[in-house]
Amino acid sequence: MADLRPQIMLFVTEYIKNGGNGTNAAIAAGYSEKSAYSQASRLLKSVEVQQYLNNTQQSINKDLRMMFAEDAVKAYNVLLEVMNDPITPPKDRITAARDLLDRAGYKPVDKVQADVQAVVETKPDLKNLSAKELAELESILAKTANAG
Repeated sequence: MADLRPQIMLFVTEYIKNGGNGTNAAIAAGYSEKSAYSQASRLLKSVEVQQYLNNTQQSINKDLRMMFAEDAVKAYNVLLEVMNDPITPPKDRITAARDLLDRAGYKPVDKVQADVQAVVETKPDLKNLSAKELAELESILAKTANAG
C-alpha cells in the first residue's frame, strides 16, 4: 500500500469516528466545505484508502477486544463469587450461575410456539374418476347451473 498523505489518513480517522459520513470527515480533515462531498466520494473509491480504512478498523477492533478481555475476566470472577457466596440470596446465585452458563455457550434454546391455521385447496384429478363419480359430478354441475 502506498504511503498516504496525512490529510487522507486524517480523513479516514474522522470517517471512522463519525460513523461513516464522508462529507463531514472530509471537512474535519481540512477539505473545503464546497468540495467535501466530491473529495469524500473520490477518496472512498480509492483502493489505497479502502485498504487503509479496513486495516485501521481491524486494528481498532483488535485493540477493543484486548481492552475488554481483561474486563471480561473480572466480570467472570464477580459472577463466580456471587454464585459461590453462601450469604448471597439463592435467587441471585441462580441468576449468576445462569449468566455464567449462557456466556459459556450453554444457553438453553428459546422455544417458539406458533398457532398456524391454513386452508389447503386441492384440485381433483378428473382423469381418475369412475363413470359413476363423473355422472354424480355432472348432476351437481347441472343443478348449480340451473339454480344460477
